[in-house]
Amino acid sequence: MGTIGDIPGATRSRVHVGGLTLSVQQMGPPDGLPVILWHGFPELGYSWRAQAAALATAGYRAIVPDLRGYGDSDRPQGTAEYAFPNLVGDVTGLISALDLESAHLVGHDWGGSLTWATAALAPQVVRSLFILNSPHPVASAECRQVPEQQQKSWYMLLFQFPGIAEEWLLNNDAANLEAFVFDTAAPGTFPPAERRIFKDALMRPGAMTAALEYYRANIPPENWLKPPPQMPPVTVPTTIAWADNDAYMSDLLLERSITKVTGPLEVVMLPGVSHWAQQEAPELVTDALLAHLARVA
Repeated sequence: MGTIGDIPGATRSRVHVGGLTLSVQQMGPPDGLPVILWHGFPELGYSWRAQAAALATAGYRAIVPDLRGYGDSDRPQGTAEYAFPNLVGDVTGLISALDLESAHLVGHDWGGSLTWATAALAPQVVRSLFILNSPHPVASAECRQVPEQQQKSWYMLLFQFPGIAEEWLLNNDAANLEAFVFDTAAPGTFPPAERRIFKDALMRPGAMTAALEYYRANIPPENWLKPPPQMPPVTVPTTIAWADNDAYMSDLLLERSITKVTGPLEVVMLPGVSHWAQQEAPELVTDALLAHLARVA
């Protein structure tokens, strides 16, 4: 079984991080400032292909992992393997495994969740934080108590049903996955060849279950009834880029996330763009990311 989702011009390697191995693509000068880009559900490091190329051209070292369970990274079995402590450990572990003292972190969706948490819990290894349509985990928990966001988060409850959620998403050549993900982006964002890459990755044995374990480990149904967790404030320089045509995230999530940052903060709005912003509007996201790095470098 060959690799899937190769970024043109990048080199891929397997990096041992704690008790598992992550598949990591890199491009740009090895001595450039390191920028690690973390994707979300249900994607791959390939989602950052445009940004990685731009970073390399600008002299940065772009580091793009497939999250645990995704793509060519290891898929540990068991829901507990995907709990937040392990996810944060992947971020800090990758930084250490690459012999870096710290790195700029970029995150979208679940990738944003784990980079938010890393910036809060291990700020010493985070040079800066660039978040793309991903709420702070505490803000997310707060907003699940609000009807507006509850309605948008319906899928999180569906994802709790082992086997059923996988079948619902993957049946008929992943027809529901396409409607849930690709069809909520602007027309042309995901042409057939791009859709095939993401679908094939998730159709590998155990891959969809691993992707859903993020929800089962960290947002089980009983958490909807509990008070939000607590986490230290984010003190590192942070930019939140927010696409306001997100079918799954209300702007309330942005408003609540802003309150979790006590360090330098910039907010960049991406009007009319969907949740899949780095692929739907790659130039806008790339420009925002490069501007962020120029401010904080």
